[in-house]
Amino acid sequence: MLENSKDILYIVISFCIIWLTAFLCYTFYYAAMILKNVNTIVEEFRLRLQRITDTINSIQDKIEGISSLLGMAKETAGGMVKNFITKKARNFMDDKVDDFGDIAKDAVDRAMEVAQKKVKKVAKKMKK
Repeated sequence: MLENSKDILYIVISFCIIWLTAFLCYTFYYAAMILKNVNTIVEEFRLRLQRITDTINSIQDKIEGISSLLGMAKETAGGMVKNFITKKARNFMDDKVDDFGDIAKDAVDRAMEVAQKKVKKVAKKMKK
């Protein structure tokens, strides 16, 4: 069986190849396990990132909804204020016009009285 030193060399090389193969299998197995763990971590990261993205989109939609409600509230409040101011201005102007109308009526009445007095004087002079 072992006839010369070459046979011993071949046996040692065979054992080394077996040990190298076992070591490589062990290394590949643990490398695969590490890659599997990395894949699991990346998948969890993707899920969490998706949740964060969904949450941000939800918050953005809520903010847009609130801003549209605020816009409508602004328009409504602006319309109410405009109506209130318009009503107050009309009442003020109506009061002033009424006061002006009363003053104008008094002035016209006075002018009519003066005109009637003058007409009576002229009529009296013509009769004489």
